[in-house]
Amino acid sequence: MSSNLPLDFRLSRLTVESLRNLCDAQGVSGDSNLLKKELIGFVQESIGQSVLEDFCSTQEEIYFAENMAKAIKWATSSKIVDFDPESDYTLVNAIFTMRRSDGYEVYHIRFVNQTTEDIATSCECVDFREKGYFCPHQMTVLVRCLADGLFSLDQWAGPMTPEAEDLILANVFRRKRSRS
Repeated sequence: MSSNLPLDFRLSRLTVESLRNLCDAQGVSGDSNLLKKELIGFVQESIGQSVLEDFCSTQEEIYFAENMAKAIKWATSSKIVDFDPESDYTLVNAIFTMRRSDGYEVYHIRFVNQTTEDIATSCECVDFREKGYFCPHQMTVLVRCLADGLFSLDQWAGPMTPEAEDLILANVFRRKRSRS
């Protein structure tokens, strides 16, 4: 999924706690008083690149699966995702709106889904904008697109993991069939 991104960027997306847990698991000491930027450098110097890449891949898969589960739940509400009526399987524009205790969380989501070489997604949230993740807001729009038949899972050329695909197949399409 994200393995084409530089390792230092992938490490910067992780929490300090997860980086320290990695040090503990690898038997590396000296990380406890380091700030995040220093900790990232320390981890890169102290732990082999293949271990770091595997760890980042695992953390990214966990992020994707956990947030896809949230997205499936959120996508059931027609109040959360509003599509531009011109949207189709090649171009989707949507607004994600979630009511929070302190107001509303509103993000504009866009998918360009032409081919596997020509895929672009965007969201205004921090997870996408600063960390480069396919965020839960985008996942929610994706799930709604699939549930509403805007396009099929086979037509989606963007980010996907086998676990997330299984979640979608088990929860979105099964729920749709049971309503019919």
